[in-house]
Amino acid sequence: MPTTSTTAPATGELVSRFQYGKGFLIFLLIFGVVMLGMAGFVLYLSTLLPASASGPVALTTQRGSTVNFASGVLLIYCTSAFLAVIGLSAFGVHAWHRKMRQSSYELYEHGIAHITHGKKIYLAFTEIEHVYLFGSGQAGFTGLITNLAFRRNASEPFHRVIEALKGFQDFQQLFRELYLNARQPVVLDTLRAGGSVTFNCIDSAQVWRKRMSGDFLNVKTLPIQVSRDVLQVQGSQVPMATLRTIDLSAWSEKVMIKDSSGKVVLSTVATGILSHDLFLGTLSLLMEDTAPDLAQAAPVLV
Repeated sequence: MPTTSTTAPATGELVSRFQYGKGFLIFLLIFGVVMLGMAGFVLYLSTLLPASASGPVALTTQRGSTVNFASGVLLIYCTSAFLAVIGLSAFGVHAWHRKMRQSSYELYEHGIAHITHGKKIYLAFTEIEHVYLFGSGQAGFTGLITNLAFRRNASEPFHRVIEALKGFQDFQQLFRELYLNARQPVVLDTLRAGGSVTFNCIDSAQVWRKRMSGDFLNVKTLPIQVSRDVLQVQGSQVPMATLRTIDLSAWSEKVMIKDSSGKVVLSTVATGILSHDLFLGTLSLLMEDTAPDLAQAAPVLV
């Protein structure tokens, strides 16, 4: 787990700060109190009903269907209970969102710090292996990125940042740029020395299932191993020299890599590749296969 360093980390310059707003949380509290108050008031009305109101009550909805209640008192009890459930649900949503919004963030030139309950934890970009971008809620099916999660490696849980963060789109774009600038040279140095780098991919079917279930951070990944000469994916090894194109489709959200014969080597939802900016940037530089290009960082691919 990330720990607070005993010495000041080489963070570089502070680039920007981000924090969550409290307006929505305040609204949920007020709404919950109002609903519970209304539930209590409706329940109080049951004590004011005359004895003649003890007979059955029938209500007709706008669609013409009829709902029958044994008595007016039962109708009031059901209405009060319904309002109370809404109020308690608002408190539950408040507790859930408060837990997700408890951190603030500082982006530095070389890393990110998140401050939670007064405790500041810094993590260098060069130590972060997994950056997971995804959309949730109604935006989950549009391809819009509304969540960013990061972690050192698979042995640690993801730290999730949601769209409710003030300036989230600026945050995620800035994070991606700083991360790529810091991490890309490390990866290229490894490849240049003859080593390999493993990326991780969530298959497209799993991406769509998670959009339905909402359990985004419980991911099972497949390895994509990259070396200077070979791309190893789904059990097959493809010489880097045979790769020709990387197609990004804004309509289907897919990334498709083809070789010189037009055969598809990899086709998956782009955001299903953890740290996909780094993966696509590295692959683009290797495909160019020139020494000057390998010494440069690649641009962010969106």
